[in-house]
Amino acid sequence: MRGAIREFIEATTSYKVCDAVDNDVSVIHKARESRCDLVLLHLATPLQDSLVTVSVLRSKLPHVKIVGFSTLLVDTGDLLSPANGFDAVLTRQDGLSKLVETLKALMPESPGA
Repeated sequence: MRGAIREFIEATTSYKVCDAVDNDVSVIHKARESRCDLVLLHLATPLQDSLVTVSVLRSKLPHVKIVGFSTLLVDTGDLLSPANGFDAVLTRQDGLSKLVETLKALMPESPGA
């Protein structure tokens, strides 16, 4: 799934996807190392793990935009609200077009500009 999302983003935008990682610890490490502007976080089960990851990212990299993306069909309620650190949360029902639309809204400047 990560590969398909990455390919879609790169094919439909001018954003460069810098890395894809397998777990929340790697997300934090890679985000700090790469000095990225955006983290697309696959929402893990249990959801508490993702909430901890977002909290750590916010404390270490407050400027980074964080978009949660879930392939699950579950109601997450208020857990994924902006109050918990997410800039946006999407599910697979939203589709990849909505993901790109959200990225462009969060990061309107063209990358490298």
